[in-house]
Amino acid sequence: MVKISVIGAGGRVGSSCVRNIAEILGNKRKENTKNTISSLRSHISNARFEIVMIDIPQALNLMKGMAIDIKDAVMNDVEIFASDNRKDAADSDIIVITAGKPRGPGMTREQLLSENAAIIKVIAEDIAKFSLDAKVIVVSNPLDVMCYVVYETLRKISNKSSKEIIGMGGVLDSMRYKKFIADVFNCSLKDVSGAIVLGIHGEGMVPIKSTVRLKRLKIKEGDKEKLNEAAKKTTSAGKTIADFGASAYFAPGVSVAKMINAIIKDTDEILPCSVLSNGNYGINGELFIGLPVRIGKNGVEEIRKLKISDEERTKIKEAAENLKNNLAQIKI
Repeated sequence: MVKISVIGAGGRVGSSCVRNIAEILGNKRKENTKNTISSLRSHISNARFEIVMIDIPQALNLMKGMAIDIKDAVMNDVEIFASDNRKDAADSDIIVITAGKPRGPGMTREQLLSENAAIIKVIAEDIAKFSLDAKVIVVSNPLDVMCYVVYETLRKISNKSSKEIIGMGGVLDSMRYKKFIADVFNCSLKDVSGAIVLGIHGEGMVPIKSTVRLKRLKIKEGDKEKLNEAAKKTTSAGKTIADFGASAYFAPGVSVAKMINAIIKDTDEILPCSVLSNGNYGINGELFIGLPVRIGKNGVEEIRKLKISDEERTKIKEAAENLKNNLAQIKI
């Protein structure tokens, strides 16, 4: 059995993750997966898949209804259960954390950092109790800081590898970047490659321009203003959605499913994720930040070194310094 637990599944982001994960897992049974990963139980094409939706007791009945609706939507053999007890995440192969508070009226960023850090710390402690071997995907905001909270909490309790803790942010931001590039150049999404966003998920994200290609060709000098426009739209995309009174949850669900597909299927796909920097890209100190990584059965298989401009490297370093300031505001 392959088991995936989503903590915070009663919320919009969490339930969107469950729906997209269920579809991905259901598709796996239809594929010929001869080279499946032993750590996630080989012969995955014949495996039983289980998703556990976990949240607070007040959300239990809501999740039970969601589980039925999601099963009706995906129409496959993936089993979906709802629970208000984190013990039911025991022996998970992958745990997705979407829990946490949104920023409310009058709440400062520092308050949001502190309150969500406290929530995520307790969740990480429960992961250590019930499912220490699981790969952990963090979606909760502020994402890069919450990744570090999970890492530091688990490190104090165990010797869990940082390679098994991954933040989602850059996957979502890069999808948006690719869309905006296609929009400003009036071309198909299929024509766009190399659209990748590194740095912080939020203020401090760095849309990389030097890697972008249209039909495998570099962007012409005269078209660089269009690329700047796409980058600007990317950095403000979350705020644009919020200004309409909405929040992003469909696209984050797709992003998480992409990451899970890469782990389960051991695709070695290159995805921009928040990971422990380990000195890469000139970043000093221990912190999680968006970098290009090869994702596979072990989680982070490798941090890839892209040929980017000196200006882009500087912006990533500046984002790292901002992250250090955020980390200084919380206690773990």
